[in-house]
Amino acid sequence: MKKIIYYMESPEWVYIVIFFILTYVQVLLSLKIPEYMTDISDLMQQGGVAIAAFIPFAVRMLICSLLCLILAIASGYLISYVSSLIILRMRKDLFQKIMSFNLAEIRNYSTSSLITRCTNDIEQIRQFLNIGFRVLVQGPLTVVLAIIKMRGNMQWMNVLIYTAVFMTVISVLFFLLSVKISARAQKLLDDISRISKEHLSGIRVVHGFNGYDYQSKSFDATSKELANVSISANRYIGAILPFYNLSLNGLTFIIYVYGSYMIYQEPVFAQKQAMFSQMIVFSSYALQALGAFAFIVAIIAMLPRVVISLRRVTEVIDSEIEIRDGHASSGAGDNFGTVEFRNVSFAYPGVGGNVLSDISFKVEKGQTAAIIGGTGSGKTTLLNLILRLYDVTEGAIFVDGRDVRGYKLWNLRDKIGYVPQKSFLFSGTIAMNIGYGIKSGLGDAISSIKKAAEIGQSRDFIEKKHKQYDAVVEEGGSNFSGGQRQRLTVSRAVCRDPEFYLFDDSFSALDFKTDSILRRNLRENAKDSTQIIVGQRIGSIMNADLIIVLDKGKIVGQGKHEELIKNCSVYREIALSQLADGEV
Repeated sequence: MKKIIYYMESPEWVYIVIFFILTYVQVLLSLKIPEYMTDISDLMQQGGVAIAAFIPFAVRMLICSLLCLILAIASGYLISYVSSLIILRMRKDLFQKIMSFNLAEIRNYSTSSLITRCTNDIEQIRQFLNIGFRVLVQGPLTVVLAIIKMRGNMQWMNVLIYTAVFMTVISVLFFLLSVKISARAQKLLDDISRISKEHLSGIRVVHGFNGYDYQSKSFDATSKELANVSISANRYIGAILPFYNLSLNGLTFIIYVYGSYMIYQEPVFAQKQAMFSQMIVFSSYALQALGAFAFIVAIIAMLPRVVISLRRVTEVIDSEIEIRDGHASSGAGDNFGTVEFRNVSFAYPGVGGNVLSDISFKVEKGQTAAIIGGTGSGKTTLLNLILRLYDVTEGAIFVDGRDVRGYKLWNLRDKIGYVPQKSFLFSGTIAMNIGYGIKSGLGDAISSIKKAAEIGQSRDFIEKKHKQYDAVVEEGGSNFSGGQRQRLTVSRAVCRDPEFYLFDDSFSALDFKTDSILRRNLRENAKDSTQIIVGQRIGSIMNADLIIVLDKGKIVGQGKHEELIKNCSVYREIALSQLADGEV
């Protein structure tokens, strides 16, 4: 609960104090009603009393009830407002922490688990703060004040104490039994999110391979396991209600049986009347106190899942970030526009063996470097290291003459226009996607967007659409073809006018004509920018200033096309598999 207190600011503490005051007055007024019931009971026992004598007490009871209603609404509004602010800040910190994760940290939690923590777990905490906090304040107040008013008769009081102890023991027992089960239920919710996400993301594969039965069986198996775990947890929680009813009805029964016996034993009639009135008011107080206690028990039944959810959210928020900001916002010396790898080696966290070993090369300002190699040779990893999605294991990478670890992450990535291997578009509009992250701001940048679209060869199909640049982009860009998505992501990188371009096999879905025109546009309009291209086609990289050949994470050749054909067997083998003899 320290984390919840951490998110409370000064105004919220004032609201909490006001909430306590309103709740205290509400409880006092609700406990005032039994006193008026006693007065009415006394009048009824006197006999011959006119109906008008009862009206003042009835009016007072009505006023108390109305005031209780108003105070309950006011206190409910305050606690809802405070809980909403706490959850707002908690959700913001959670999302920002996830945004700062590198790829390894995201994989540690899994995407589906992080989604569940941002949605279901946060909602569990919100419900508890909104409802549970009210009960945990109002309930004990009701119990304490009711006991104070009942303290005159210890025989009846003992019955109430024994009943409360009985309910406490039962509640704690079932709470402890359900905590572990609730943790398992939250993990299964992660699995449900994962399976649903996989099905929706891979819907084409599911349809193409008639994988309905496999997906259904996978989902059903997890759903059944979740249902069984939930049934087990609810079995413990549901068992509390019968015990509560037993306690409540048993308390009423004992009060009236015991009270009837004492009244029967009392020889003085006037004392019998007084004892009867005391029994009525005591039973009313006792039922209010035990009812409040039962609400506390109900909230305790919520606690296992809330505790687990808070633990899961806190685990992410308090996790240490491995890749931290440096202090520099610009390069060093006169090396503007250069990228240099010095003896770089890298191994993925928790995985034995290097993915990249002893990588060294330098790309000068305005040059185009191409990286080629077989599947799994480390091409994409190399670009990820420049972006600091991971940090090198050994060696160093220099951008503009400064080690990338010395940069503030925002300043480093602000220099780069990155086009990933898998073209990804955000839901929104075409203009928003191309202008994503544009330095000048999207509001007055439509001319830059149109120019970027023309360079990236996406302008032709954009302007054929009904709303052109305001046309809707569905989630993930699913309403565009693979080639169109690639051209849009290239246009997005161009729109930034970056110092460096990183193209991770970003032209694979383009036909040769479009590929050729796009590359020519980049040479003409981004000639001052340094480009690093991961490619598979010899024909699209053979004119690069520097070609780096990777094999099993090591550089086996670097130079121009003609040099590599003569001196690098791996490159020559790739070239012979793609080009005619006369073109090699």
